[in-house]
Amino acid sequence: MGNKMSLKSRKELATQIQPRYLKSGKLEKGGILTEFVENSGYNRKSAIRLLHSDLRQKAYKKKPGRRRKYTEGIIHKLEKLYEISDYLCGQRLKPFLPELIEKLESCHEMYFTSEEKQLLSSMSSATINRSLSAYRKSHNGKGKTLTKPGSLIKQQIAVRTGMDWDDHRPGFLEIDLVAHCGRSASGPFFYSLTVTDICLGWTENVILRRKSKEDVAQAMYSMEKRLPFPILGINSDNGSEFINDLLFGFCSDRENKIMFTRSRPYHKNDQAHVEQKNWAVVRKLLGYHRFDTPNQFDLISCIFELNHIYNNFF
Repeated sequence: MGNKMSLKSRKELATQIQPRYLKSGKLEKGGILTEFVENSGYNRKSAIRLLHSDLRQKAYKKKPGRRRKYTEGIIHKLEKLYEISDYLCGQRLKPFLPELIEKLESCHEMYFTSEEKQLLSSMSSATINRSLSAYRKSHNGKGKTLTKPGSLIKQQIAVRTGMDWDDHRPGFLEIDLVAHCGRSASGPFFYSLTVTDICLGWTENVILRRKSKEDVAQAMYSMEKRLPFPILGINSDNGSEFINDLLFGFCSDRENKIMFTRSRPYHKNDQAHVEQKNWAVVRKLLGYHRFDTPNQFDLISCIFELNHIYNNFF
């Protein structure tokens, strides 16, 4: 029977027996102890130690450390401010918080108590980053790399070196595609074409229905009309959507030929400027979700049209 008794039941039995055990004489104690050992399953020495110990229920002790200063409500509002500020890091967000709070209240977008304003404004940049770490983990996804090698025309396109381009002049562009496939690369889905000027950081984005050389070339012809400077050079990765006769013709079939180069295979840092814009513009706007419907295509086109002004002028 003793082996089947739970620890909680053993302690309850010991608590009941202990007063009688401590008041009894030597002979009577032996009988009480034998009864307790048989019922509880303790060996005799353990039972003696237990009955001589303090069996009173311990009062709950508060964990050591400072009282939590920033409540869940404060953190939730900080997360909203983080979203509205276009995901600024703590170091950049901190000096901007008082002005941002004031503007949001004047536009009746958010409301803050005087205590909330004081706490948010007094947050250090390290505390802001620490408070947002859980939000960042839950909202950051992972993309897929879907680049396939280009064709034989690759031999006619030089690998870009540091001496090829005059990066101090506008017109030298890095181009890349971002896949909007979500967690699965099966079936049709959309792509974003990102074009970034190295000198100015000027960035254009176009949504494509598919990853094809025809769609990329058509997007480049339409995008060229929007750029405030002539295209002098284009650098891409080694994907077949770029390394093909159409984009090669776009660069060479004109009076002032565009310099067309490619990055080294498996060296993403060769495309560092456009890779950064893929994350800072496309992924921040659209995330890592799957987009493949006509309504989504039209909506993303509108978003990129507005972001063309916001990103390049503000």
